[in-house]
Amino acid sequence: MRTCRILALLLLVTMLLPFLFACGVADEPVQTTSPGNSEPAVTEQLATETEPIVTDPPETTVAETEPEPPVFRQYTATETKDYVKLIGRTRLYHGGFLADWTASGIEFDYQGSGNLEFVIERDAKLDVDLIADVDGTTKRVTVNENGSKIYRVASDLPDGLHHVMIRRRTMVEDKGVGLLVSIKGIRLCGRFQPKPADNRYLVAFLGDSITCGQGLRNNDGLATYAVDFCARERFDYDICCTSGIGVQFSSSKHNGAENTMTKHYPFISYYRSSTLRYTPTRQADLVIVNLNTNDQNFGATEEPYKENLKTLISEIREAHGKNVGIVWIVGMMISPDATVNGWLNAVFDELGGETAGLYRLIVETNTSGLASHPDASSHAAVSQALSQFIRDKGLLEVAAEIPD
Repeated sequence: MRTCRILALLLLVTMLLPFLFACGVADEPVQTTSPGNSEPAVTEQLATETEPIVTDPPETTVAETEPEPPVFRQYTATETKDYVKLIGRTRLYHGGFLADWTASGIEFDYQGSGNLEFVIERDAKLDVDLIADVDGTTKRVTVNENGSKIYRVASDLPDGLHHVMIRRRTMVEDKGVGLLVSIKGIRLCGRFQPKPADNRYLVAFLGDSITCGQGLRNNDGLATYAVDFCARERFDYDICCTSGIGVQFSSSKHNGAENTMTKHYPFISYYRSSTLRYTPTRQADLVIVNLNTNDQNFGATEEPYKENLKTLISEIREAHGKNVGIVWIVGMMISPDATVNGWLNAVFDELGGETAGLYRLIVETNTSGLASHPDASSHAAVSQALSQFIRDKGLLEVAAEIPD
């Protein structure tokens, strides 16, 4: 009997053991310890969508590469437009920088070496001279063929930073085609630098052969009172001048009509297009006019002259602002008392004179240069007189007064 009880108890324990283990769940996850470490080691975890497994990328080494060395190549005018400063009445037109006006051209800086060349295109019956200035050394470039041609302006330049200007010296003549020139490309080995900065002021000039440089040695359009004044004062300029032109009358006709400044001034390049209007990218701070000689010499009449003069003043102020000051140089080649200058005085007075921003600068008459034009001393004197007049009238801030 006792034996039966023991067997029954053992049978009962054997039956209950699986249930005891199944219900004995631990409150904490199972952990193990790493050898030599008293802290528990975390068991492997499964990645989830919100906690992806992040693995370190393999170490890579980026090779430092030097930029490709520059090579000698030709850049079109369009490619360089963001690096080139336009000088004078220059515009990018049909893939070239126009050098149709006196003293117009381009300016730029580049880092490089070797030769420097320009691709220049001419449409004219006469030679046109440009003056290239590379780091202060000048060279004359005579454009003597129609069509495009390569002209070298510097050779074997040392590696370094170079400053370049190329501007037209030859005056614009009243002969139908106007001696048209365009800079189509720049050839160099190097890298263009940022565009040279504008100067504080821009002064616009309108004139005839005097402002073109006729009468000076080589009819030098870069040695005029206008260019000298702006170089000395460090102003930018916009020069629109044609030999033989006037307010009402000129020395010759174009397409049977008088070739007046009122016809030339509103256009980028009158002999290329009489429809492509000139819109300055920067308005002038002051406008200087030197006209009337051809009107006096070729038969202007009072009322048509006065009407044309009013039109010209309107064109100037349409381009550069209704309040821009206008200084008219009187007497440089003809007497201040000439009849046409009297008409000028009457119109200025009618429109309000200096109160309306219309000024007259009377200078000494000089016909000692070539073709009875003002000579170099006259241009120098007028350049200085402009500075003094502008200072006295408070029109712009100019350099300190020049001692006697």
